Amino acid sequence: MIEETFKNIREFYKKYPSRFYICSNCGYMNASKYTCQKCGWRADGLLKTMDKGYKYKILATGKEYETFKPIELEKGEKNG
Repeated sequence: MIEETFKNIREFYKKYPSRFYICSNCGYMNASKYTCQKCGWRADGLLKTMDKGYKYKILATGKEYETFKPIELEKGEKNG
């Protein structure tokens, strides 16, 4: 699982501007980073992302989040 730290939420969205995420259960592309519209899997549920997701921390708030993987990371893996 990829883990990153950002100063604020603006920095996160600057790095991942598409705001699309890949479900860690079925691989469907979603506009929601927590709930899959196809299979109903929840990144913030009991099993979270099964270590196939993405974690980030916002220093301004001190909060950590586990979400589906941003699509920019998926593109990078296929091209790399």
